[in-house]
Amino acid sequence: MSVNISTDRLPTIDRAGQYPLLNPVHDFTYRNPTNALHLYDYHARIRIGSGEHMIHPGDITCIQAGTVYSLESEHPGKHWCIHYFDTPESRDRTIALPTLLHLGLNSRFYLEQMRHISRLWGSVRNRAEHDSLTLEACFRLKSLLLSLHNLGRSGTAGQRSRMNFAWDELLNWIDANLCLPLSVPLLAERANTSPATLSRKFRQEYRMPLIQYLLQRRIGQAKSLLATTSLTICEVGAAVGIPDPQYFNKQFRKVAGMSPSRYRDNNREYLALKKSDEAVKDGLWQPSGSASPPA
Repeated sequence: MSVNISTDRLPTIDRAGQYPLLNPVHDFTYRNPTNALHLYDYHARIRIGSGEHMIHPGDITCIQAGTVYSLESEHPGKHWCIHYFDTPESRDRTIALPTLLHLGLNSRFYLEQMRHISRLWGSVRNRAEHDSLTLEACFRLKSLLLSLHNLGRSGTAGQRSRMNFAWDELLNWIDANLCLPLSVPLLAERANTSPATLSRKFRQEYRMPLIQYLLQRRIGQAKSLLATTSLTICEVGAAVGIPDPQYFNKQFRKVAGMSPSRYRDNNREYLALKKSDEAVKDGLWQPSGSASPPA
């Protein structure tokens, strides 16, 4: 799902800065009235509309206003974020921004640009339309967006790797079948490749063994079920493909650092609440003056 912006007018910045990921589970969704540009410093899975992707430190996403998205991360960190308005009019020329870019060595450049735009925007006291600092921030954002468009058209090594191997299709299938006894040979057969090739390509792409990824996905799904359903702990384990209660408890502790029962006690109420100072379930948008910034 690409973001279309006008080439004939400047974007209007709504907010900019570096923010922590407050709700690192897919149960919490965001639906912003602005376009959103995020540059991440953590590993996560992101759902944007009907698509799901793995993101790494240094990756950047461009999300269209009104699109529902959510992030899930074992170790959430911070991201640089610019929310802006750019709605092309009927006669405007437009360009499309890529949903996700793996910036690689380019990430340092884009980090500095987003940091500078955020500093400019944060230093403006009077939001007059023609304030010089506001104009500079908007022009720099325009240049940044054009650069992302051009980079997306030329492609990067990381993008070509993803295009040559249907990772999204395989990862979506894994999530839909976590209850099954998944294994590297089974997944390799589905991907029409050898187990050794799949393992090597996965480690290159996601910087972790495939077996470790499977465990993280199982425990991530288990966390969601523990916090949002009344399933017993044994039923949760079976639902994520670990039917042995003792082994499930051991693996859950290994990833989450606590027992499943303690996680449920700590998080059920948290996930059920709609706090006024945090982005909450169903993507409720916080006003500009809220105590906690948006994702």
